[in-house]
Amino acid sequence: NDGHGNASQFGNDIADGALRAAKKWGRLEQDLSTGELMYPYWGYPFHYDPRVQLEWGYGTILGDRDINEHCIMRLYTFTDPKYFADVTTPPTIEELVRIITRKMVPFEADMLMLDYSADNMYSEHIAKLVAWHRYYSRFWKESMQFCDNRWPDFVNSNAPDLIGSTGDAEPRFFTAVTGKKFTFLDGINVGKKIWNLDHAIWTLQGRHRYMVHFADYIYNLPYSATAKIIGREAGTWKIISVDATSGRYLEKDKFEQFKTRYYQLEGWDTATGYPTRSTLEDLGLGYVADELEAKGKLGIG
Repeated sequence: NDGHGNASQFGNDIADGALRAAKKWGRLEQDLSTGELMYPYWGYPFHYDPRVQLEWGYGTILGDRDINEHCIMRLYTFTDPKYFADVTTPPTIEELVRIITRKMVPFEADMLMLDYSADNMYSEHIAKLVAWHRYYSRFWKESMQFCDNRWPDFVNSNAPDLIGSTGDAEPRFFTAVTGKKFTFLDGINVGKKIWNLDHAIWTLQGRHRYMVHFADYIYNLPYSATAKIIGREAGTWKIISVDATSGRYLEKDKFEQFKTRYYQLEGWDTATGYPTRSTLEDLGLGYVADELEAKGKLGIG
């Protein structure tokens, strides 16, 4: 109401959410283009910026909601010298990247998965990072309920070699509770199966490749805040500072190329984004392929 108990047209409009209100007022496209409305993906408000926090933005736009999973974004913690204050010889950024990526099965040891520099933003390496993050989270966090702020334990300053427990600890907890032998990679593979099942459901609901795009301001405007990212410059791993002078934004045509690389990695139809029978059957989801085919939503491949 208007604060006096009377009906308010503004209140009625905004009660349906900012995006629907902006559409009703005839300014939705304008405000998503200028960034007046910072709702970069699927109607969700800005959380971590896709122009900088790549795995967050890409994982969200390839999914259905703000991922709100901090596995990768909190790696900035390790760039703070205070984290290793009690360590005699703090690791270099390259050493940190090596420790972390060795745990990211089945893509282990691809260090470029953590290169957030502008030259690597649309690469197959970042596609692997996004895929691994989706698989790990779908099983170890969303299914097994591991704490979002605690896991994965990539790097641990209390360990003599600084190597965290992820990869060993998760399956040990699983086996202790269930009595079943289960490897870390087993969990990642179940996460991949869940992720593909989710993608099939979104496809049945109407998802198509052409819909998978950020709001226009992500492509139109450079990132204007400040951030620190891990990446390479002239072949050297370092902390890269990003601010309003960096001119960092996503290029729409290059993001299209990234989508193609990602769909190829997942085994999805690159023209439509639809799941393919071969991919689903390899995951034990043949019945899902049947349902998609019956609805005319099965990809080619």
